[in-house]
Amino acid sequence: MLDLVPARFARPDPSVVGAILVEPLAGWDGVRVLRRHAGQETSLGQVTLPHAAGFGPDPDRAAGFRAMLDAAGAGGTGIVLLRLPPGSALQRDVTLPLGAEAALERVLTYEMDRLTPFAAADVFFTWTVLRRDREAGRLRLLLSLIPKAPLLPMLEACRAAGAGPRAIEVDLPPDGQVAGGRLSIPLAHERPAAAMRERRMLALAGSGCAALAVAAALLPFVLQAVGSSRLDRDIAALRPRVDAVQALHRRLAGGSAGADLVEDERRRLGDTLQVIAAVTRVLPDDSFLTDLTLRQGQLTISGQSPAAARLIPAISADPNFTAPAFSAPVTRIEGQNTDLFSIRAGVAH
Repeated sequence: MLDLVPARFARPDPSVVGAILVEPLAGWDGVRVLRRHAGQETSLGQVTLPHAAGFGPDPDRAAGFRAMLDAAGAGGTGIVLLRLPPGSALQRDVTLPLGAEAALERVLTYEMDRLTPFAAADVFFTWTVLRRDREAGRLRLLLSLIPKAPLLPMLEACRAAGAGPRAIEVDLPPDGQVAGGRLSIPLAHERPAAAMRERRMLALAGSGCAALAVAAALLPFVLQAVGSSRLDRDIAALRPRVDAVQALHRRLAGGSAGADLVEDERRRLGDTLQVIAAVTRVLPDDSFLTDLTLRQGQLTISGQSPAAARLIPAISADPNFTAPAFSAPVTRIEGQNTDLFSIRAGVAH
């Protein structure tokens, strides 16, 4: 989104307006220190590095380097940049899925040894998005990297002087894919506060993921317990009616006329108790009902099951039922691995 903001409204990079530049001399055994102010650069001098090859640790050079950086303002709030000669950065095109844009740093860190001859721990790197192909779902970017090994003496000297660089700055060639301008590669290890905040955020995210995993593991058992409790309440509420029906059944069974009447109704509508027993036998143990209706020889059952589609073959295989079919679309409960179903079937006479 920041790329869409017009330049006249965008907040300028403070390192462009004012910064302290540390750039290597020829041979990389010393550095030149410059001050950038209002876009203009002024040389403050040069010094041999305290740990230059062939010299060993030198307290005098270290003190001189520290004094030069202090005079430039690096000991205060000045921004220190390590500026390298043009062409120091290695660059290559990289094509990734468009969805990787939300976590490009992690993706490139993981893929670095595949994309380049280096491991991610051995380079400083950054990237520039060149093109987003939303139709193809691809993201094209320019990966820029600098090996760490040659820079370690300068970085160590700057840190020892209390002025660790914030970023590496390299001027880009005018004929490159990102023509002209400056390439800035942040030095993550020089920003302990930001790294600590990122670690805290990652720890919080990990804790949240762990909590969600525990909740996802426990939720099916909680739902099953709630469903079983509800079914027990429904059975308890229906028990007086079942007892009354059974008592009436016993009274009618005492006379032949009553027995014939019950038998006729049973053939016409189906034996309710036999239907309930058959449904109980057919349904898997991991499924339960929330509603059961038997009217005019038509049975309708509703409930929950981890795999509602397998219920139709199971009911069809029972001779007590005919033509079972879903009477409503099967609905998947998000995050619970459970289907809501409603099935209608005829009751065989």
